[in-house]
Amino acid sequence: MPEVVTIDYTDSMTEMLDWFAEQPCSCATIGHISDDIDRSRETVRNNLKTLMAGDYAERRYEPTGEYRLISDPREDGDAESNAS
Repeated sequence: MPEVVTIDYTDSMTEMLDWFAEQPCSCATIGHISDDIDRSRETVRNNLKTLMAGDYAERRYEPTGEYRLISDPREDGDAESNAS
C-alpha cells in the first residue's frame, strides 16, 4: 500500500500536472519537463519525488531518467492548494 502523501499543489506542481495531461504517453525526462514549463530541474525533480512517494508517478527507465505519470492526484479529490 502506498505511503499517505499530501500533495502541495504549488504553481509548479499544477503546471507540471497540466503538462503531463497534454502528453500522449505521460512520459518525459526531468530536462524535457523543465524546459517545457520553464521551471528549474530541481523543482521538477522535487515534484516528481513527491508524486513517486504517493505512487502517482514512476521512474520508467532509470538509464535515461524517464518518468511516467501513473495518475493525476487531483482526480482523487483531496487537493490542497498552496501558491508558490
